[in-house]
Amino acid sequence: MKNPLNIDLSNLKIEQFGYVFKDVEKQAKIMESIYGIPKFAILEDEDYPIEYRGKESKISTKIAISRFFNTQVELIELTKGNCIYKEFLDAGREGLQHVSFFIEDLDSYIDAFKKGGFEVIHYGQIGKQRFAYFDTEESFGLLLEFQETVKRKRKK
Repeated sequence: MKNPLNIDLSNLKIEQFGYVFKDVEKQAKIMESIYGIPKFAILEDEDYPIEYRGKESKISTKIAISRFFNTQVELIELTKGNCIYKEFLDAGREGLQHVSFFIEDLDSYIDAFKKGGFEVIHYGQIGKQRFAYFDTEESFGLLLEFQETVKRKRKK
């Protein structure tokens, strides 16, 4: 089967495992004590804008970050708003929701995935980090997220 994405994903490395839980502080303690994951840093972001399934939305999250298996582990707790995290929890699920790749030129990945028939279902930016999630659950088993760190443009 020909690759409908027309983009080479073979050299990408999974940089982050993204989990969604109702209570990230509780889950962080479980993962720290059972698996020896280093202490999670807890961050809260309030009312940041996203695009969710083509519509503007604002969400608030509590995020716990650590490293394990030489990979970032992100635990996400939705505290307010409509988004893919709410969909996941409303379906009665908790746990691994997505894997994330840190890339340059997010727009080229968005274009390639759209041309390949995959919808951007969650898009936004927190600080210098732009991110886009694609609906790949049916074909890949979970969502794929691509993140780009926005670089400051140099003055000429």
